[in-house]
Amino acid sequence: MTETPVVIESPPDELSDADVAPGGARSAWQGAAPAERSGRGPTRRTIALHLAVFGGFVLVGVVLWWNVWVTGHPTTTLTCQCGDPSQELWFLTWTPWAIVHGHSPFLSNAIFAGRGGANMMVNTSWMLPAVVMAPITWLFGPIASFNVAATVAPAVSGWCFFLAARRVTTFVPAQILGALLFGFSPFVFQNDPFGHLNFVLLFFPPLVFILLHDLFVTHRRAPVRIGVLLAVLVVAEFFTSTELLAMCTLVTVGTLVAAAAMAPRSAWAQRARFLTASALAAGIALVVLAYPLWFTVAGPRRIVGLPWTNSPKLGISPSAIVNSGVRVHASSLFDRVGGYFGGVGPNAGPVHVPSLVFFGTFLIGFLLVSVVTWYRSRLAWALLVGTVVAWLLSFGTTMGTEAAPLAMQVHPWWLPWRLLSRIPLVADILPIRLGVMVTFGVAMLLAISLDRWRTIVGAALDDRGPATAAGAAGHRRSRLITTVLVTAVGIGVLVPVALAEPVPFTVVPSTLPAWFTSDAQRLPAGTVVLVLPFAGQTAMGWQAQAGLTFALAGGFAVVPDPGGRSAFASPPAGAIAVLDRLSADPQTLVTTPLPSSATDVAEVRSAIERWQVGVTVVTRTGLQADYSAGFLSAVYGRPPRFVDGVWVWTGPPGPAGAG
Repeated sequence: MTETPVVIESPPDELSDADVAPGGARSAWQGAAPAERSGRGPTRRTIALHLAVFGGFVLVGVVLWWNVWVTGHPTTTLTCQCGDPSQELWFLTWTPWAIVHGHSPFLSNAIFAGRGGANMMVNTSWMLPAVVMAPITWLFGPIASFNVAATVAPAVSGWCFFLAARRVTTFVPAQILGALLFGFSPFVFQNDPFGHLNFVLLFFPPLVFILLHDLFVTHRRAPVRIGVLLAVLVVAEFFTSTELLAMCTLVTVGTLVAAAAMAPRSAWAQRARFLTASALAAGIALVVLAYPLWFTVAGPRRIVGLPWTNSPKLGISPSAIVNSGVRVHASSLFDRVGGYFGGVGPNAGPVHVPSLVFFGTFLIGFLLVSVVTWYRSRLAWALLVGTVVAWLLSFGTTMGTEAAPLAMQVHPWWLPWRLLSRIPLVADILPIRLGVMVTFGVAMLLAISLDRWRTIVGAALDDRGPATAAGAAGHRRSRLITTVLVTAVGIGVLVPVALAEPVPFTVVPSTLPAWFTSDAQRLPAGTVVLVLPFAGQTAMGWQAQAGLTFALAGGFAVVPDPGGRSAFASPPAGAIAVLDRLSADPQTLVTTPLPSSATDVAEVRSAIERWQVGVTVVTRTGLQADYSAGFLSAVYGRPPRFVDGVWVWTGPPGPAGAG
């Protein structure tokens, strides 16, 4: 079936897939063939296309991690053995280890041992990706698993977007360019070096888009089947990132409301499909997730209030979408605290907060001009509304000015996050991370715009002559010219975004102290080990590489303080504060004076006894390691043993004043 290719005159909710060359031959640059879309299965050409697209995205990931796969080694090279990367090594190890050893993956006593452990549902432990990566973790270690996941996850995100774009467009270059923007956006570039799989593995938004588009537009699947598939996606995302699940839910609801307002009669006519699918999805998800949800909100070691200090205030500056800042390609404080000291992308605002939604003037201008090509498309307008909603929510409560001096801070009353930040669980979202939903909307509008321009420009160049050999040749020429021209424009508007990101990522060799592969392997099961550096996540990474053969007295996770609030929302006190200042991790930027008083010694001795620490280890990794060894000697009342490059004390401390 063929229709006029002038998209402005086509039905507002659908796109034609009838751009067929004379004689019925489809162009290689077009989207899914009718047989594929009707459910009869993909052709060999389609399978080859998907393999090529996914393989191409994986190659982009390899370029990003060139210093791992080409000039380094995937089992020993890491962003750094510190900060968030070390924590991610632990997350990759914990869930598979807990399942194999018969432990609940929801509560871990492998960290914060003697203090109640850590609630993994409160933390971003992305259990599903950890289980998927388990074979690599077991065979080659968590560093290899980290590197594989960080390389492949953006490719998976991009390919899922490619699938979604093919539902609403037919121009393959448009689909690929939109997928590149989504899978390798500034948002992903800022999270990938840290191994934040919860914000790099972005399969959920595009796959939900496919199901909702089917539910309301194409009707290829029955609502019962869509409901079941939605439930599966929700459960999968819950165990990948509850924060991204909440953000997608917020923005999706706003988008659906906007779509219903644009076509109320059409929306009302589809109420049965919507209610069936949504009720079934909600019912299945609630049954499956009932216990994990309870564990999150009422389980042991949950917290009261916000997980991070002033979470609602961490938002995006409105100008960040077109302003790369004055320190582009330089690490911000945000990056250094997380443990990444390589160059990152756009940094905006008074303290150069990472710009997760930088798209550049050319891309935004192109989308504004392209409105003339899709102004009759309800789908495009619904996407635009959802994107704007996500953008407004991403301002937080201060429009990205919280880090500025008090006199410069702005707290507009109209910012919508001021209301949402009071809702339990929703308040846990860092509004700056809503940039991922802004990126999805911009990428999809880019794909739609390029697709429409291809149709319009192609119609203008095509003389529509008689079906002769000469006419067919002219048609093919016009198609080729159109393809090259529109693709070049699409690449051109993405160039500023690409240039804003330094490639490849900076990495360093990761050295595991020998004690963790020798003596630590011979410790009795359940032995609690206190490791210095204490602050930060370095010891968690070592513990993960050692196979979780011991329990760690400290750690880095969202856990409650004595008052039930997040330990990150209140300054540390007592022994924890003393240990934080001892042998500080070089990445933690600690500048407080070293502990030295008798009170400090007594605080640490009491904590070691209270936490039932069996072994204390001081490594040479931390700052002032020699001083720390002397301080711990005073705590234990005896000198340590020097074993495999570390100082070690075993057993309980001696009586106060001993030694």
